[in-house]
Amino acid sequence: MNAPDRAVTAVSRFLDTLRSEATRRQRRAYLEEYTSWLAAQRQCDTGRLTTEDLLDEDNALAWLTAAQRGTTRRRPGLHGPTAPAAANSMAARTSSLNTFSRHYGHPLDLQPPAPHFAPRLTPTEAHRTLRLLAGHHPAGTLEATWQRSVALIALAVCTGQGISTLHPMRLTDLDLDRPLPRARAAGEWYPLDTVSRDALTRWRTTHHALTAGHLTALNGGRVEHLWITTSPGRPRDGQPALPAGLPAAVRTLEAAHRKLTATALGTPLLLEQFCGTEAAAGPGSGIRADRGRGTA
Repeated sequence: MNAPDRAVTAVSRFLDTLRSEATRRQRRAYLEEYTSWLAAQRQCDTGRLTTEDLLDEDNALAWLTAAQRGTTRRRPGLHGPTAPAAANSMAARTSSLNTFSRHYGHPLDLQPPAPHFAPRLTPTEAHRTLRLLAGHHPAGTLEATWQRSVALIALAVCTGQGISTLHPMRLTDLDLDRPLPRARAAGEWYPLDTVSRDALTRWRTTHHALTAGHLTALNGGRVEHLWITTSPGRPRDGQPALPAGLPAAVRTLEAAHRKLTATALGTPLLLEQFCGTEAAAGPGSGIRADRGRGTA
């Protein structure tokens, strides 16, 4: 495929070809990081970069080296702002470059590092930890944020799905009032145990309380996203702070989850660690409530 001359245009067109929202979000984050880093090295605007600049192997390797050292990090990680990048994030960066370069007929074929998988909790450990977290609101954590994080963990435990699948869920993906309550993730229905049902019911009530009063701010619309912000945002560029009750970003959910597990358990855990060892084989390996997709 003929590549556009401008790098930002090439990245945008490449992203438009990706069907998965989770993959598109990841590729965008790393390709934009690469573009911004290279522009900073050249002391120019990103609009001055060409696609050829991005496809240059020396540039690509220099960016990966800088990222490995942690110098491209925009937010503090678990081990501080200057810690080396994790193997998984480096693998994702390399994969993003490889797929981008192949798309435009100039494959770089860079070698990614071997991925590192955090140890998964067993199903018994995951359920016991969920009960522990659901039954104790830790000091220093906003109650609504705690409820949201517990509800997210409950879905990870019951569905075996990670953040990329759970984040796009809507309120209609919860069916909590039937004799066997269930939740729909990635088009499949999964049964919920009592602890998970109670956690999700509690969060749904809080969700309503946070969004019911904001119809004017939302121009008359309703927030159907399951995961919403629990506190007002910060004023930006002279604009007033956005109210709570708006769709929450993945990083917002991950940061709250990390704080909850670190505070309550003494160590931060990834959400995927709650998916259980059976889920390690891949998405959809949890027990499903039925085989239909999107049925009521």
